[in-house]
Amino acid sequence: MQASLLLRARLLPLLATLALAACNGGGDDDTPVVQVPELSPGTYLVNVGTTEAPVLGRYFSGSDGSRLLVLHNSADQAERLYRRSAADAAWTAVPAATADVSIALQSSFKQAQASAAPTPAGLAGRYVAQLAPGVWAQFSIAADGSLNAGSASPCKLSGRLDAKAGAGGLAVSLNASGCGSSVPASSQGFVLLDAEEQPARFRLLADDGRSLLDLRAFTE
Repeated sequence: MQASLLLRARLLPLLATLALAACNGGGDDDTPVVQVPELSPGTYLVNVGTTEAPVLGRYFSGSDGSRLLVLHNSADQAERLYRRSAADAAWTAVPAATADVSIALQSSFKQAQASAAPTPAGLAGRYVAQLAPGVWAQFSIAADGSLNAGSASPCKLSGRLDAKAGAGGLAVSLNASGCGSSVPASSQGFVLLDAEEQPARFRLLADDGRSLLDLRAFTE
């Protein structure tokens, strides 16, 4: 009897520890929650800062439930973005959030709708984009959505465009080589038409979950 009681006394702390680990689900509950307001399909100019300290950006909302919020730095380049692939998907921050995030839009202005949704065939052509002062990348887009690097460009960009989950634009899978350490070697993102970016034909925003690539592409 004493041996049985002693065994139970030794097992109870162990069972309690295992139960606690199971409840914690391996740490999944510690994943930061990202909350961003819903805006109807379209393209918006937004401010998430204050009048005294504005943080400006763009909000791209697709009819399929995909969303993209881009916050800019003082050079009008993407500094942080929040994206969602579908209506039932969770928002993701890039760079990754280390604590819960709740975005409040201080103002939003919906831009005029594009005359037609972009398609890979509609964007077929040759383009050039600046990665940094004096550093350019040339590439072409084919009617089937394939993106190919130009032969004269030391920065090689290749990949594919797809209409799925494009936040009102086109989804893109991108590979890069010879483009510098700040450009992700492999990334996913969006090709977006934005009237605010003219005369650029489109804006390409992609990331690998840590680093961002933000390009304005001009027809060559």
